[in-house]
Amino acid sequence: MDLSKETYTQEEVKQILEEYNKQIAELTANLTQAQEQAKTLEDLQKQNLEANIKLELFKNGLNEDVIDLVFDSDIEKAKTKIQKMSEILKKNDLNNAYRPNEHKANDEYLEAQKNKDVEGMIRAKLSKIFS
Repeated sequence: MDLSKETYTQEEVKQILEEYNKQIAELTANLTQAQEQAKTLEDLQKQNLEANIKLELFKNGLNEDVIDLVFDSDIEKAKTKIQKMSEILKKNDLNNAYRPNEHKANDEYLEAQKNKDVEGMIRAKLSKIFS
């Protein structure tokens, strides 16, 4: 487009404006398309982050229910939170594990019973009665 003249006819001005309007319409369409692609990319990144966090949860033996507690915008921070959560749960599992209250000491009667020693069994019972 040559704009070196000092004066233009109305037809020339209309033609110039039409060209500019076409370029503006193309640029607007490209901008809209780029914004849609940026939004799609952002959604995909968020889904990828969530999938990576879920994978880390499963690797550490945690349930998907705790994702709200460990979710972070940075995967490394989320991994750190997951590891801490896993350690806490392991400690809790150990603390809640079965611990027998009393161990029966092998008394004289049980020893005699194991050895099938009838005299020892009677002696153990009598010693309990008279002691």
